[in-house]
Amino acid sequence: MAALEEGLLAALMRDGCGILEAFFQQHVPACASRRRPGERHYRRRHLQVHSVLGRFSLWRDYFYDGQRGRAPLDDHLGLKDGLTPGLQRLMSRAGAMSGSFEQASSDLKAYARLDVSGRSIQRLAAAVGPNIQSWMQTRPPPVPDPAPAVLYVSYDGTGVPMTRSETRGRKGKQPDGTAKGREVKLGCVFTQLRTEKGQPPLRDPDSTTYVASFGEAADFGGLIRREAQLRGMACAKQVVVLGDGAPWIWEVARVNFPAATCILDLYPAYEHVNEVAVLAYPDESPQTGHARQWRHWLKAGKVDRFIAAAARRARSRPTWKPEILQALGYFRNNRDRMQYAKFKRAGFFVGSGVVEAGCKTVVGQRTKQSGMFWHVQGAQNVLATRCAVLGRLFDPYWAARKPA
Repeated sequence: MAALEEGLLAALMRDGCGILEAFFQQHVPACASRRRPGERHYRRRHLQVHSVLGRFSLWRDYFYDGQRGRAPLDDHLGLKDGLTPGLQRLMSRAGAMSGSFEQASSDLKAYARLDVSGRSIQRLAAAVGPNIQSWMQTRPPPVPDPAPAVLYVSYDGTGVPMTRSETRGRKGKQPDGTAKGREVKLGCVFTQLRTEKGQPPLRDPDSTTYVASFGEAADFGGLIRREAQLRGMACAKQVVVLGDGAPWIWEVARVNFPAATCILDLYPAYEHVNEVAVLAYPDESPQTGHARQWRHWLKAGKVDRFIAAAARRARSRPTWKPEILQALGYFRNNRDRMQYAKFKRAGFFVGSGVVEAGCKTVVGQRTKQSGMFWHVQGAQNVLATRCAVLGRLFDPYWAARKPA
């Protein structure tokens, strides 16, 4: 049976290529033979086309004006470097979702019997990635039906290993103060399913879309705001921004989502409570000492009570008082974002697990493989495609690319 399957598949692909080759020998659109003033006309210039069925020969008219050449039939068929749109789509997806470009080459050979080099997939990623990113920011917005009750916006930063040319002169966390990588900012927009009163919220698993950028925080703010607008922010009854305590996150929220409810992730807040407890009660265990009680207060929305108790303890420990009071500044600056009991009563999420998982699945699984070092644009191209695939926008992009 295996031999029959393999033989039949090979025959179908071979015959399919023959059909395509014969078809284009007999049917050539008139626009493919129109010469512009000043051009020289070369008839039946050969091109070996690589399609999802394999390779076949195409003869078409070629025009040259002394500086650049063109083959109108190539543009009419959507060919790029001899690749058909169908094969471009497979190569683009494989290059973004496989572990590496070479792995993508192996995957296409194993799953589709297509012999495409990793280098060709990398070149295609460089050509398609910017187009996908541009389309995602300008795509027509769908009409939300019904309008989302709560629209969540969450974003964070994570490092990507870079070549030396991309990190030269940049400060980083290495022992010598240099940088080993560059930070990419990843944002996600999602909604939640309707939940019963008193029940924890449940994320709509098919609602998450992503944006990624190596740009500055101000530029990224415009990208994530645009994505929220495309997802129906204007129609949403409530917009919630989830994030950790990084100052740039709340500055982006202040500028781009001024009417949103801002929630600081509960679990990083717990970690800061433990740090304060270690300074205030160094002999206690975080699981059984004051840290446990303070975490309970924080979860119950009693952040002011915790701040007052820790400040009193600081006065009795003059040696560690400056460190304790400095650590409490984190809670004073974010007290309005830590009203967790109020947020839970409203049915909101209080953790940014979606974007944290995205940093691993969207960014980490593809760009942080052993031995990888990227150029910024190369990583941006791959991440743009991954955002489209994981956000269920990859197929709509290819459908919109050639509507004819």
